[in-house]
Amino acid sequence: MVGDDFAFTKEAVAARADKLLPEFRDRISQIPPEAGFGGIWESEMFLFFAAVQPYQPRQILESGRARGKSTLILARCFPRSRIVSVELERDSENAPAAEAKLKNCENVELLYGDSRQILPVCLQRGDAILIDGPKGLRGVDLALELLHTRRPCAVFVHDFPVGSSWRRFVERHWPNAFFGDDPLFDRFRVLDQGIDPLAAGAGDKGGGYGIFACFPPELPKSYWRLRLSLSKARLIS
Repeated sequence: MVGDDFAFTKEAVAARADKLLPEFRDRISQIPPEAGFGGIWESEMFLFFAAVQPYQPRQILESGRARGKSTLILARCFPRSRIVSVELERDSENAPAAEAKLKNCENVELLYGDSRQILPVCLQRGDAILIDGPKGLRGVDLALELLHTRRPCAVFVHDFPVGSSWRRFVERHWPNAFFGDDPLFDRFRVLDQGIDPLAAGAGDKGGGYGIFACFPPELPKSYWRLRLSLSKARLIS
C-alpha cells in the first residue's frame, strides 16, 4: 500500500479526515449521547476511523469496552468488519449495559477475560486494534507484543496525558507514533459539542480527553531494543 490514501502519519490522516467526516457523522447519527460515564470521545473515535478506514480491516480488536459506546461506534462505522471486544470483568456493573446496547449488532462478539492473553490468540493479519485497558506502560507493552507479530494495520492505545511516564516513553522511543491531541486534529473536537455537559473541561485542549497514542504497523527500531527500553521504564516507574 502506497500513497496518502494508506499512509499512517498524522499529516496523512488529518488530510483525508475532512473527506471522511460526513460519512462518520452519518454512521453515528443514531447513537444517543451517554452523559456522565466518560469513555472515548466522538472526536477520538473519528481519529481511529480516519486512520483505519482506508485499510478496510476484516477484523477489529477492542480491549476494554466499559458500557459499549466505543464498540457500538466501531460496529456502525465498520459494518463489514468483525468487531471482537474484550472486557476484563463479566460481573462489572457496566457489562449488562454494554450487552444490552450491542445485542442487535451482528458483527460484534463480546468476550470476557485478560486481553493480554485473548488478543494475541484472536489477532489476524490486517487487524486494527483499539486498547482502552490495560493502561499506562502495560498498554504500551501490549501494543508492542501485537505489533511484533507484523499483523496489525494499526494499534491505538487510549489515555496518554501530557507528562505521563508512558507518554514520555513513546515520545522518546517511538518517533513514528503520534497523539490524538496534536493540533492537526483540533478542528474535529466539534464532534463532541453537547455530548457530555457533565464532563469538566470537555471543550478545552486536553481537558476531559483520554488522548490516543497512535502506533503505525512498523516498529521504529528492533523489537528487542524496544522491549529492553520498556522493561527499564517499567522498573523505574
